[in-house]
Amino acid sequence: MTPYQLRFEVFKQAYEMLNDQFSIEYDTVRVWNDDPDNVVKLDYPSFPTLEDVLDQAESINNFVSERQ
Repeated sequence: MTPYQLRFEVFKQAYEMLNDQFSIEYDTVRVWNDDPDNVVKLDYPSFPTLEDVLDQAESINNFVSERQ
């Protein structure tokens, strides 16, 4: 695997992690807000930005690179 491929795999993993987290949070808010017994409505989460994904990828890369 080339360094470019490795970086792209780390980027994809970071995106998938943030997307999964977003989906869980979104579904939780949707279920809460759809319940008529809940008077207080929650705000929906924001979808991860490119900056969020790059920060997560850097965090993954640092973890992998620094651990022995």
